Amino acid sequence: MRMVAGSVATMVVVAIMLVSPAHMADHRDAPGISEDGRADLLDVFAFVNPNNGNVVLAATVNPFSIGGAIQVAFGPDVLYEFKIDNTGDNVEDLVIQTTFTPTTPGPQTFTVRGPARPRTVGTTSHVLDTAPNATGPANGTVVAGSGDVTRVFAGLRDDPFFIDLIWVLRLIGAQPGGPLTRAPGLDFFAALNCSALVIEVPAASLRGSSGSAVRLWATTSRAHTTIRSSSPFQTDAHRGLFVQIDRTALPAVSTVTIPARLKDAFNRAAPTEDRLFRDAAIASLVAINGDNAYSSTLVDAVLLPDVASFDTSRTAGFLNGRRPEDDVIDILLNAASKGAVAGDGVNGNDVPFLTDFPFFAPPHGPEKPIPARNRN
Repeated sequence: MRMVAGSVATMVVVAIMLVSPAHMADHRDAPGISEDGRADLLDVFAFVNPNNGNVVLAATVNPFSIGGAIQVAFGPDVLYEFKIDNTGDNVEDLVIQTTFTPTTPGPQTFTVRGPARPRTVGTTSHVLDTAPNATGPANGTVVAGSGDVTRVFAGLRDDPFFIDLIWVLRLIGAQPGGPLTRAPGLDFFAALNCSALVIEVPAASLRGSSGSAVRLWATTSRAHTTIRSSSPFQTDAHRGLFVQIDRTALPAVSTVTIPARLKDAFNRAAPTEDRLFRDAAIASLVAINGDNAYSSTLVDAVLLPDVASFDTSRTAGFLNGRRPEDDVIDILLNAASKGAVAGDGVNGNDVPFLTDFPFFAPPHGPEKPIPARNRN
């Protein structure tokens, strides 16, 4: 994302949301990823830890996990990556890679490598040949790293996305029946969990020729070659290149601007290939504002490529990266209605976020009931 005035950038994201509002955030956003929870990137966060000035990068997967259900795990055949462009060309200059062991015989553990220069760029990846900067159990405990990784957390957490989804969809006409007669304020994601990968690094470790300003996105990839074991006592082997199957940067952008027929292709593309989706994105915007020139400018200046701009020297949130507490939906609704709608009534997460690493709230257990999500 290029640097533009904050109000313009916000208006663009609002317009995007109104194009195809059936999906919010990246929860099961595309046909190819909808039944692949371990690789389904939900939300990506990048923010400065106010306690020590380090950078925290986080990604969530495994959507709609119910408290008390069988423990969900990360994919042992999935390569989880944060990709960082620190030269301003939307090509990753650094990557942080995380891999996981199988859950059997268990317990599941993680290995973090990087930040380091990738062996390949784009939509294929090789596992870095550098020594790990962190290893530990993927059981929800904080693990100290080494080198350019200070701390890592991998495990179940409360889903940090908050929105009165049904109210918003009815309000903007995405679901039949007109606006709800009830007041807004029901958090659709209350009491739901997800799996969170949270990594803290020194800010200096991400910087390049663009100084403190970087661009970033997250991807999940699977091995091009998997050798299935016929023995019940041996695990499968994953070899060679890993091929990208999902990516996420800004919230509610990749899922709602791209037509359903192109969603899988978009998830498998690199930011440098986003020009291939330009016409579709412009057409979506023209459908709501009727102005081709304006829509073209917005797409070219802000929307594509889908990368998140983040100044590692600033603690401000969205659109400077994204903090867990950032109320993205209120920003979008307020701008979309020119102030007529202040928000969706959900002004924060259903449970408090932590004030230090890993920042995301502990997972819900079976004792907490799931709230009603579609009350008329």
